[in-house]
Amino acid sequence: MVKHFIYSIFLVLIFGACTKSNKAESKISFQYIDKIIINNDKLIDSTFLGGLSSIDYLGKNQFVFISDDRSEFSPARIYETEIDFNEKGIQNYVFNKAILLKNRDSSLFKKNELDPESIRYRASTDTYFYTSEGGRTQELINPFIWEMNREGEFIKKINVPDIFKFDSLVGVRDNGGFESLTFENDTIIWYANELPLKEDGEVPGYEEDQYPIRLVRQDIKNDVILEQYAYNLSKLNEKPNPNDGFYINSVPEILFIEKNKLWVLERSYTIGVGNFVRLFEVETVSATDIIKIDALANINYTPVSKKLILDFSDYKHKIDNIEGMTFGPELNDGSKSLLFISDDNFNEEQETQLWLFSVKGM
Repeated sequence: MVKHFIYSIFLVLIFGACTKSNKAESKISFQYIDKIIINNDKLIDSTFLGGLSSIDYLGKNQFVFISDDRSEFSPARIYETEIDFNEKGIQNYVFNKAILLKNRDSSLFKKNELDPESIRYRASTDTYFYTSEGGRTQELINPFIWEMNREGEFIKKINVPDIFKFDSLVGVRDNGGFESLTFENDTIIWYANELPLKEDGEVPGYEEDQYPIRLVRQDIKNDVILEQYAYNLSKLNEKPNPNDGFYINSVPEILFIEKNKLWVLERSYTIGVGNFVRLFEVETVSATDIIKIDALANINYTPVSKKLILDFSDYKHKIDNIEGMTFGPELNDGSKSLLFISDDNFNEEQETQLWLFSVKGM
């Protein structure tokens, strides 16, 4: 068990049209409770454990993870899991079973036919919704959102806007599709592209600029896009070593909080420097609805406001590739539990980290 270090961050949630991200005092507080490393050196129902890129809460101590394995190491899958924890830390976890994702004809996905990223559970129908960043076969398969049952069988496709398709000049960038998904209620979902569309702007760099992704609010019962809003990704602060090395900043997950308010997770990696993970609170009330704007580059619009509310660098722990987050059960003191999971990319030099926080004042 990792030694517990307790930190609190107090924030004031004051929003305007600005996009500054300085932390300030508030009624809401985050308290770090624990971080453990999940042991990936084992098989679960004959599948390799790893690539955990999303987590959601099912009830009691039950959770679900999705692996972003493109059917390369094992068939595309999710894991139903028990996690025991309280306000003192994480006591135990057990992977109960692997559920293989099925194609429309109930067959397993072939290698590179999809890139599963985000998983959400809808209790009213006892079904899962998940996203794919798209397939990378000889013929590119566009990003999608599907509903499936608890056995992995296809139920329904969610119709997403045509702008989120692969194209040589416009559309989503490779590995920049749907990594995020959250429910507002049983019939309304939110999702976002991980990186800016080609026609909207460039990927984040080291200069102050507009790096917009699109937050989409959609009525899945009536198949209607309700609104779209621009969210500006933060620039990177530290340059790679070597200077021409790889770097990225993107949005791997979002959480609905209340009307006009979301939490947006930004995860960046710079080679030779490491990972940086920050959580922002977003308000849409003063933002431009960009649903009818085909391209954001060189267009005047008001993005959503964003405030930095949690910075993992404050906790003096090694940070890996954190991609998933969910609220869990209420803790004994009445605070909300908040869990994060990191994706090890099936890389022996990385870790599958499970972080636990409590949230007070919501």
